[in-house]
Amino acid sequence: MTIEAARSVPRVLDLERTRGPFADARTLPGAVYTSGEVLQLEQRGLFAREWLCVGREADIPAAGDYFLKEIAGDSIIVLRGADRVVRAFHNVCRHRGSRLLDAPRGRGLPRLLCPYHSWSYQLDGSLQNAPRMGEGFCKADFPLVPVRLGVHEGFIFVNLDDGAQPLERHLGDLPDLRRFRMPELVCGRRIEYDVAANWKLICENYSECYHCAGAHPQLARISEQISRDERGQEIGACFNGGPMRLRDGIETMSMSGRSTLPTIPGLSHDDTRYVHYYVIYPNMLLSPHPDYVLVHTAWPVSPDRTQVVCEWLFTAAAVGAPDFDPSDVVQFWDTTNRQDWALCERAQAGVGSRGYRPGPYQSSEDCVHIFDRWYADRLAALL
Repeated sequence: MTIEAARSVPRVLDLERTRGPFADARTLPGAVYTSGEVLQLEQRGLFAREWLCVGREADIPAAGDYFLKEIAGDSIIVLRGADRVVRAFHNVCRHRGSRLLDAPRGRGLPRLLCPYHSWSYQLDGSLQNAPRMGEGFCKADFPLVPVRLGVHEGFIFVNLDDGAQPLERHLGDLPDLRRFRMPELVCGRRIEYDVAANWKLICENYSECYHCAGAHPQLARISEQISRDERGQEIGACFNGGPMRLRDGIETMSMSGRSTLPTIPGLSHDDTRYVHYYVIYPNMLLSPHPDYVLVHTAWPVSPDRTQVVCEWLFTAAAVGAPDFDPSDVVQFWDTTNRQDWALCERAQAGVGSRGYRPGPYQSSEDCVHIFDRWYADRLAALL
């Protein structure tokens, strides 16, 4: 971003009304959803500094398995080593900066080989061979550049900021979700969506059900909102969210409302009657259900375009069954997702209008305000 562009950003942003008390607050200014300069600030100041969920340990079960993830313009390799440890590295050769890997994922690599000059690296990132570099060359001085990595409940998080607090501390006030046994769950379906809307509109939409009765008839038939007093405050430094209750006679969130899948072992009766929704800042949407866990991550492509990755995680017993068929569950959420994306795209069209003015929050949109206030605080610190 040029100095002149950076100086122009504050002039189009009024964040103070969003940062104020809920009753008096106003939604975010339109420029945060439409400005390329704001997106550059986000990439540099949020996505390059926050802990981001990029996948699961189960995605790379064997030595040499890897996947790539682009974060804030950098390509990152997430790789399981010969010692079974999961590590992350910048996808850059230490010789002349060549990209090492192109395929988005792979299995069983014996080593990382640069296509340019054949420098090769072991799976722990150490330089294995640098042809004809001479006797004075020290291979130990040129390992791959590491990226900070942590694992929580089987999910892999990375952070491009070497000075960031450890993942355990960052997620320290997240609710204890160990009872859902997420490290043991298996991905039964994955869908990637290309949504013509800003990534924050995706997160805001996930945070409220004010729109549900009119937009999601299949969801309103299955579950019901509960009051803020009943659900309690589920807010922390790294997240906000809360539950919805399954209606009487409903077993799970599927098109039929019935479950043909085994319940996650060890859940309490209350856990089988509620579905939880958590926004883990900045872009992870986590929803434990009685018989599966739904995960979205929202990745900005441009100010008005987001890649959303959605995964359905089931018990190993469910996925391993000969008659495993998640279509009832997948269709429910694929239908709901596409309804949501259409709403977000309509909002994107509106926030770019000269007629857009930040509006008030409805009483059930407290979680939207909490997310917006978190974002506004972060953005204000960058201006």
